[in-house]
Amino acid sequence: MPVVGKLLSNKTVLALKHRNTQPLLIPLSQDSSLEDARRVTVHLAISNPETESNALSLLGRNARFSVVKGSIGYAAEADVRIIDRRPDPDQVRALDELKPPRLLFLGETSADEELIEAARAGAWAFVALTDDIETLEAAILTLAESAGSPLLKQLAAGNTGAEAVLNQLSAPAIDHPENIFESGPLTTREIEILELIAHGEPSKGIGKIVGLGEQTIKNYVLKILDKTHTRNRAHAAAVAAQRGWFSTIEEV
Repeated sequence: MPVVGKLLSNKTVLALKHRNTQPLLIPLSQDSSLEDARRVTVHLAISNPETESNALSLLGRNARFSVVKGSIGYAAEADVRIIDRRPDPDQVRALDELKPPRLLFLGETSADEELIEAARAGAWAFVALTDDIETLEAAILTLAESAGSPLLKQLAAGNTGAEAVLNQLSAPAIDHPENIFESGPLTTREIEILELIAHGEPSKGIGKIVGLGEQTIKNYVLKILDKTHTRNRAHAAAVAAQRGWFSTIEEV
């Protein structure tokens, strides 16, 4: 019987895809250097309950991580969110997260098809279920501390099919007309709110400036995301700036 998290050559194997097993919990070492290290909040948004439970047990042994799972984690300001499938766009918009966490995709293998799916899901990094736990931990820390996308580097560095993969990701989605932005679809009030978002104002601060309640502002944000077909506040602000919808680009 395979053992999840078994110790092989001093490396803890992730092996999250195995069923009906329990991970081996390894006691934390007393490392004084961890006291000064910034803790990283990890949200497990994994569709498979068993995989989620195994990941929780394995990551929970690392003192650097504060791990939350399921719907509870959506209320936390996570640094990294681990997923194993594309997030539902409506759910992402409803979250209205001021600073969405970076996504790490868990896949079966590191085949090009899996990497493409991860990139389309908006992931910044990819880890296979059969990778060791140290690989997962390193990927999480890299996402939390790096400004780049390890997944895109991984795609570009592939020996086979890398060019085709990148071309597919950059190709326009002509089969989905709903992804094409309308020309100036926002009202004057929505543009005003989006300009304040671009300046980094939270919903509460925007409400004070324009004289509306915080919940009303959040409702406006959802309408803006829907009209612009964008994923989050930052994406909507970037699209508005690129399309010249703001009164003056220099002010944003």
